[in-house]
Amino acid sequence: MVNLLSALTSIAAVLIKLVIIIVAGLVIANVVSGIIRKSKKLDETAKSFFASFASLAIKILTVITALMALGIPAATFVTVLGSVGLAVGLAMQGALANFAGGILIVVFHPFKVGDHVTMGGQSGIVKNISIFYTTLLADDNTVVTLPNGTLTNAPIVNSTIDDCRRIDIERAVPFDSDIEAARKAMLDIADKNALVLKTSAPTVTVSSHVADKATLKLTALAHSADYSKAVTELTSAIESALPKAAE
Repeated sequence: MVNLLSALTSIAAVLIKLVIIIVAGLVIANVVSGIIRKSKKLDETAKSFFASFASLAIKILTVITALMALGIPAATFVTVLGSVGLAVGLAMQGALANFAGGILIVVFHPFKVGDHVTMGGQSGIVKNISIFYTTLLADDNTVVTLPNGTLTNAPIVNSTIDDCRRIDIERAVPFDSDIEAARKAMLDIADKNALVLKTSAPTVTVSSHVADKATLKLTALAHSADYSKAVTELTSAIESALPKAAE
């Protein structure tokens, strides 16, 4: 009975130690991750990546510490870890490529958190860059997760790397309508829109002739942050005004 009680006490002590180690590790991971995300010395891209990396690294160390607390000798654990690590490394080549891709994104900054980009066949605003994946809030308001390894080997169109972005809106009008009046109506709408930059005057030209219609193309500039709103406002105003103007 005494031996059983002693064994149960020993098991309970080990379990308590494991719980303390795991809880402490998770808390430390969250604290460190939070400190990195609040740092004023890093930009949002670096914060996102390093917070994710630090959290994962601390959790891995927590698991190692917990296993050692179970009585597994460090030398044995390191030997087993090395053997398993080789096999896991071969099986996780994609994950390692994603990790390397994340480092390249942080170092070379092809885009950063908050940029509007087109990459991997998806367009949207970069919301997060972790150690393995980049998350976009797509233009249709869905969340898209893209592997970092793929992104470093694919074309990336960054629409917000410059402060200004060009707006192109095309509308077709019949040849027998008043094309000049329609052109002036589109130009007037652009001139009156507060989001359209006046440093480069908007223009409306006849860009093409197809069958019995002429295509009018509005070209204007807006601040990158205002691009989507400006396109929506201009498109809505043109759709309302053009039929009447072209009569």
